[in-house]
Amino acid sequence: FRNPFRPDWAALGEVFRLGWPIGLTTLAEVSLFAGSSILMGWVGEIALAAHGVALQIASITFMIFVGLSQAVTVRGGQAWGRGDARALGEITGVGMAIAGCAAVAIILAFLLLPDVLMGAFVDPDDPARPDILALGAVFLAVAAAFQFFDAGQVLAVGGLRAAQDTRVPMIIAVISFWGIGMPAAYILGFTAGLGGLGIWIGLTLGLAFDAILLQARFWRRFAR
Repeated sequence: FRNPFRPDWAALGEVFRLGWPIGLTTLAEVSLFAGSSILMGWVGEIALAAHGVALQIASITFMIFVGLSQAVTVRGGQAWGRGDARALGEITGVGMAIAGCAAVAIILAFLLLPDVLMGAFVDPDDPARPDILALGAVFLAVAAAFQFFDAGQVLAVGGLRAAQDTRVPMIIAVISFWGIGMPAAYILGFTAGLGGLGIWIGLTLGLAFDAILLQARFWRRFAR
């Protein structure tokens, strides 16, 4: 920032090297859920409405994990910069523990208060409200099942980014979400005839595969 007319090409190149895999990782995950909405539209209007609301609720709670992941990246990156890999592992472990506690609270809310959560987004005078709430409760139950996977994958990504490891997580994300998640959602939703439930189970499988591989990569590097 001392002289904006004389760019630091080395620094800009380093940012780009680390950043483009992060962008594609985010694109892979976001496009999976966007694609699931297209699949849900093929199921029907009620299913799409319930899916949209349930996905919005799950996205809001996911921000807790994203915030913790960002904190892990910042604090872990400081540790990595001073050559303290052990501290990076400890920081990420603490972030995962906090995320696990948050996941428990979210799971309880999804299982015990589905009508309250779903009802906040649906017009009380809508004649389709009972059907939307009933199906939305099923989707939230599946969302409850993948909270630990959701937390695990995004916290592992935060720790790996702190160590400037972004390309392999990108590959893992693309394989998990588009090699596992989307095909599973289509097969379970339409070939197996499970409809909206099958689509959500497919999303869960993609997230689970992503979380397991990312956790394995992180702890293989930093468990010591």
